[in-house]
Amino acid sequence: MALYTPFAQLAVHRGACLFMRTSGPPETMARRVDETIAELDARASVRTKVMSEVFGYALIPSRAGAAVLGAMALFGLMLASIGLYGVLLYSTQQRIHEIGIRVALGATPRNVLAMVAAQSLKLVAAGMAIGLAIAAVAVRPLSMFLVPEVRPTDPMNFVAVACVLALVAGLATVAPTARALRVDPAVALRHE
Repeated sequence: MALYTPFAQLAVHRGACLFMRTSGPPETMARRVDETIAELDARASVRTKVMSEVFGYALIPSRAGAAVLGAMALFGLMLASIGLYGVLLYSTQQRIHEIGIRVALGATPRNVLAMVAAQSLKLVAAGMAIGLAIAAVAVRPLSMFLVPEVRPTDPMNFVAVACVLALVAGLATVAPTARALRVDPAVALRHE
């Protein structure tokens, strides 16, 4: 329901509001409106604002929430990366004896590295699938804290996290395996 009241009949004159949609930059149109009104009546008291400025303060709580959630997400990604690196490093170091035996029996470093990387990749892929599925569900309630421009289900967010974790997994697998391949097979066989 809408009620039209002429401006002259208002008991309290708070001023008139005029909303305009522009096809170009709103700042340019705001300057033109000010110039046009000044040409018509130089004594008119007009204040022209762009809506993004008007609602900028209203979005501060959402932006603060988004900043806190973003910081927590980066901290969580850092913790996940450290944990993943530690687990894969430990599991690869536990295989030094096995790597020594394989090298002593004639396995090429490339074959050994491919075998260890494939097994690590299976673990990481399973963990990522479970983690991304949980994240896709858990991010929905958090979306009310985000600013309107940020979509919680943006695939690029998930791809970026998966790429970071895949890079960490690769470093945690390749570095100790390459180190183990440089060790003399006789020393690796005695390693316990």
